[in-house]
Amino acid sequence: MAKEEGIKVICKKCGRRAMSNEFALDHVYRMMVCPLCVKERKTSEMVHAEVKKMEEDRKKQKAQEKEKPAGWDKEDDYLERMHKMKMKTSVKVERVDDSRVKYQCPKCKYNFIYDRAARRPQACPYCSSEIGKIIL
Repeated sequence: MAKEEGIKVICKKCGRRAMSNEFALDHVYRMMVCPLCVKERKTSEMVHAEVKKMEEDRKKQKAQEKEKPAGWDKEDDYLERMHKMKMKTSVKVERVDDSRVKYQCPKCKYNFIYDRAARRPQACPYCSSEIGKIIL
């Protein structure tokens, strides 16, 4: 007969027996628990997180459906997505005075003043990306 190494201990959380070297200190239970208790707690947390995320997604979808007018179809969805993509890449410019504008870099979103008359700076001071054609 092979002799087992280690001592079997009863878990205070669930009452199951496990080897003493397999027990782990759990921060939620605040005590040493068997590996099955740790595994059950982690799977339970994952399930609760997934359920919560699904409920939030359903709420967002319902809110979006209520906002859409009658006659909304796939073409309208496509056009809306394309408009959002275009707005993300568009350059935001505000006039400061006759020759200067406040420019927001489309790559890093850094705000700085661009002098249109002197055409300075030639690139974004933060990320060095080129400044596009500014019309204002």
